[in-house]
Amino acid sequence: MNSLVRWKPMNELIPRSFFRNFWDTDIDDVFESFFEPSALKKFDWSPKIESYRKNGTYVVKADLPGVEAKDIQVTLENGCLTIKGERKVDKEVKEKKVERREVFYGSFERCIPVPEGLKPEGIKAKYRDGVLEVTVPVEEKNPPKRIEVEEVKH
Repeated sequence: MNSLVRWKPMNELIPRSFFRNFWDTDIDDVFESFFEPSALKKFDWSPKIESYRKNGTYVVKADLPGVEAKDIQVTLENGCLTIKGERKVDKEVKEKKVERREVFYGSFERCIPVPEGLKPEGIKAKYRDGVLEVTVPVEEKNPPKRIEVEEVKH
């Protein structure tokens, strides 16, 4: 089984016992006590994305939990795939006193630079289980031609 482990360069410079659990906590946890939940409302949020090529297609996935498909716009122009939308506050939660809020609400916009050779007329966007998947066909260019090098003897 493969697994990824976050590299923590400070662990190599400072012995773990020196700060004990300080480096194991997220920076958000360290500063959490300085912010009230209402203070978090003013920060913009941006969905996490990943992009890759698969079978002649360029794929971009964006995590958009809590966003409705009707609130998402996707455009492709000038070498940039733009994903816009809005995550709206649930009315039931809005009316109650919130004790903790780590979920960001409001508008977002991500512009992802895309490689050349995409066919915009074939772009498709699907939204399922909080994940937006945008696929764009890639023009198949001629593969590089291998040139044999002949040896010349004197």
